[in-house]
Amino acid sequence: MEDSDIDDIAALLDGLKLGAALGWEEVRRIAGYMQVKSFPAGTTIIQEGRKATSLAFIEKGVVTIQKEEAGGCERHIIDLTRDAVIGEIAFFDSEPRSATVVAKTDVRLLILTRESFDELAAIEPQLAIKTLFYIGRVLSRRLRQVTGRFVGLLA
Repeated sequence: MEDSDIDDIAALLDGLKLGAALGWEEVRRIAGYMQVKSFPAGTTIIQEGRKATSLAFIEKGVVTIQKEEAGGCERHIIDLTRDAVIGEIAFFDSEPRSATVVAKTDVRLLILTRESFDELAAIEPQLAIKTLFYIGRVLSRRLRQVTGRFVGLLA
């Protein structure tokens, strides 16, 4: 990857909370393992049931998370915006995607594949650990929200 490409990705990443959790040099190093992809509104970014092992940080836009119900209908779960992480479940467990993600608006993602992450972990384990802890905090917040909603439904 060209240095200018790494700098462009690093600048986008630096504007996110993950970037704020790292120093500039760390942001620049992890940027070398990421790629940027843009999707127009209405595009299916992740399809439930498909095999894939990447996760993405939403840098711009809004996505809708949908879950297939019995009978094939899609049920809206939540909308996610800038700084959210998507695709993390399959990234960690290597199982098929658990939900469908659709671009509600034009979306720009910073994508980290499992293969790239494994390379990062082999070369820079401390940076990989910092990244995992950041993702863990994001997931913990999301789990707390879902748990709160679930309890509210039971009440």
